[in-house]
Order: sequence, then structure tokens, then C-alpha cells
Amino acid sequence: MSARRVRRNLFKSLKTAVLCLFLIFFMLPILWVVLTSIKLPVDQLAIPPVWIPEHPAFSNYVQLFQHPDFMTSLINSLLIAGAATLITTVLGALAAYSIERFSTGGSLLPNVLLLTRMIPPVVVIVPVFLFAFRVHLLDTHILLILTYSALNMALVIWLLRAFFASLAVDMEEAALIDGCSRLKAFIRIVLPVIMPGIAATALICFIFCWNEFLFAVTLTGAHTKTMPVLTSTFVSQKGLDRGLMSASGIISSLPVILLTVFFQRYLVSGLTQGSVK
Repeated sequence: MSARRVRRNLFKSLKTAVLCLFLIFFMLPILWVVLTSIKLPVDQLAIPPVWIPEHPAFSNYVQLFQHPDFMTSLINSLLIAGAATLITTVLGALAAYSIERFSTGGSLLPNVLLLTRMIPPVVVIVPVFLFAFRVHLLDTHILLILTYSALNMALVIWLLRAFFASLAVDMEEAALIDGCSRLKAFIRIVLPVIMPGIAATALICFIFCWNEFLFAVTLTGAHTKTMPVLTSTFVSQKGLDRGLMSASGIISSLPVILLTVFFQRYLVSGLTQGSVK
């Protein structure tokens, strides 16, 4: 075996070992939460720690499903995150196409949009709360939907702008010559080509909306409580219900995990498409 092949095999083995270490590092907390959700209270605080309980208990999941706010919070999260993602993706696609193809706003508008992502959310939470209080929108679905749409609009525009930039203008010009309007060319020619990119962007937007906590805990009440807010209620002055909180975290993660697995092909191809012009 030549020295070059030995070095190549050694490099592959080292790279695999590093990737395995990173995988273990990131998977250990998730594994710990899963195991905690099926532990009895005596095992959760045991010293030394009990990794795998001898008698797995699913009482935490039963208690979570029987919680009076669980189903309402789950539906609220799905409704708010789904509606905000739909609105943001549709409007963001139109805005990104306009900025990329027609230079709307010149070179200033994209930079201004990028600056909005640098503003800490805690800076705008008070003005949003006061505005919602004055117009009687507190504890409503529409308030969180509009808030999440505004928060993620700049990100969606920047991501979709890269996908539009990677698309050749020749196809649109050919469609326009054949008699298509600009809108019809956009719908029939452009959107099908960059659909993987749109799916990837929508998934990222949905994850951000689903996991958002600061605005949700500030602007919601009993009627519009989301899953992150419900999970936080298991921490109180009486103590921390580790098992119930872990079970809630696992259930809250399932929709995002399932969507990621389902759209994995679109996510990879979409992000790759947007990175190469």
C-alpha cells in the first residue's frame, strides 16, 4: 500500500471519528431528554445518574395528554406557525423576485432588510405589546401571525433572492416572447423551477415560528398559548417537573422533525441550488 493511500485512509478515518464525536455531542442532550421523559421522579434525581431506567414509565406522556391546555396549545402552534409561514413565504417570494429582477429599492432596500434581522427582539417587544393593547389584539391568533410574519420576512426575502439570482433570465424572456404576462411567467416558469428552494425556506421559517418564545409568552394568554409557552409553565415556584417538561419538549419537537424528514430532499437540493449561481 502506497504512502499516499495510507494518508488518504487515515484522513478519512479521522474525519469519520470527528463527525461521530460531533454527532454524539449534539445527540446526548436529546437522548437525555427522551430518557428523562420516561423516568420516575426517583430516577430523575438519582446520584449517580441513571441513564436507562429499569422500569420505563410513560405516565409523563399520559399526564401531558390529559393536561387541559395541551391540545389547545398544539393547535395554536400549528395554526400560528403554519399561517405565518404561508404569508411570509408568499409575500417574501414576490418581494424577492421584485428586488432581484427589477432592482426594487436599489441597493439600499436589501441592506435595510438585513439590518432588521440585527435588531434584538427584546427592543421591539414593548412597542408591539403597547400597540396590541391599544387596538385590542392581545391574546389573539392574528397578532402572533402578523408578528411572526414581520420578524421572518427579511430572512425569507434574502434566502429566496439567492434562488432567483441562480435562475437564468432566458426562460422568463422566452415565456414573455410567447405571450405570457410577467405574473403568468412567474407562476408557470419561475416558481416550479425554484420550488425546492421555496420549500427549504418555508421549512426554516416554520421552525423559527414554531420555536419562538419571547413574543409568544408576552403577547398570548389562555386562548392563544403555544407549545413553548405551555412547556415553560412546568417550571414554577413549587419546583421543576422534569419528566413532564421533557415529555412536552419531545412532543413539541415531533412536528418539526417529521417535516424535516419529509422535506429533507427539498431542503438539501434547495439550499444547494441557492448557493450556486
